Amino acid sequence: MAKHYTHITLDERTLIQTQLQQGFNPAAIAASLERPRSCITRELARNGWKAPMAVRTAGRPAIAGGYSCVRAQQRAHKLAVKPRVERKLVVGNALWDKVHDGLQQGLSPEQIAATLERMNDPVRLCHETIYQAIYAIPKGELRSQMIALLRKGHAKRRPRSRGANRRGHIPNMISIDQRPADITERLVPGHWEGDHIKGAANRSQVGTLVERQSRYVAMVKLADGTAQATANGFGTILQRFDVDLRRSLTYDQGRKMAQHAQFTADTGIKVYFAHPHSPWERGQNENTNGLLRQYLPKQADLSSFSQQQLDDIAWKLNTRPRKSLNWKCPAELLLPEDAFDFKAYWAGKLNLVALGP
Repeated sequence: MAKHYTHITLDERTLIQTQLQQGFNPAAIAASLERPRSCITRELARNGWKAPMAVRTAGRPAIAGGYSCVRAQQRAHKLAVKPRVERKLVVGNALWDKVHDGLQQGLSPEQIAATLERMNDPVRLCHETIYQAIYAIPKGELRSQMIALLRKGHAKRRPRSRGANRRGHIPNMISIDQRPADITERLVPGHWEGDHIKGAANRSQVGTLVERQSRYVAMVKLADGTAQATANGFGTILQRFDVDLRRSLTYDQGRKMAQHAQFTADTGIKVYFAHPHSPWERGQNENTNGLLRQYLPKQADLSSFSQQQLDDIAWKLNTRPRKSLNWKCPAELLLPEDAFDFKAYWAGKLNLVALGP
């Protein structure tokens, strides 16, 4: 098996200097370190080594030809931390301002990179570069402000508790197992996933809907958490869309969709129920709820949000480029053709005219 190359360490450099002082030649040093001879000769050449004179005065210590392990290590460390090319993203330059604008608009670093690349004057920037630039800022107010603009506020994910089932039984449920394959495979638009997110002390709630194929988001202001309010609210919001864009709804087995039969009769939308404790069966909705928590935190009173405010929040998500959509955004895919101009929208949001070619 071929060995992977590793950089010369300080211990090895110390041994190189010691053996040079003892009169070893580069080939012998390479053999003792189990390194290629070329590795040692390059190390000596780049650190000013010169082969010493063969004749030495009696009693005079052997010299190392000008090689110093300390200086060599310092040089190696300096080069290791120095970028090979000038950094494209630096605090205060024009591109940094655009990244900052994108974060303020609620975009993730990966979405910012994809948006900049789709513009008429594309800027190619890796999302990892954005993360590194932010976390390279020294501790202080600026660093705190930039990290606060990143989407996830908690340090690590916490496991969801799996307590006793308190849902009860919903009559006449149609299991997700009976859902047609074209829904599962996202072959046609118009199939939605639904859920609730709750506010402080579980005293307020907002309904959330996500179209499976385009990831388009709709939000519903609910007067209360009853099944009747849920059926009425979801039905009203879904009536905004053409009939071919409201075909089915997949929900969990919570009691808030207990009025599903009446909901189907009023809207023509068939309801399928996921298995208990199986959030991955409505993974698009679960992921979207996590994104919405940036705007609807758990400690907030969600009843204070108007339907217009909820529509504005949903529009933020619907105009974001999504990696899963090949960096298109939901509004481009679900709305009628030419109803949303991606480049014009984000050029205005990021003030890209000022950035120039």
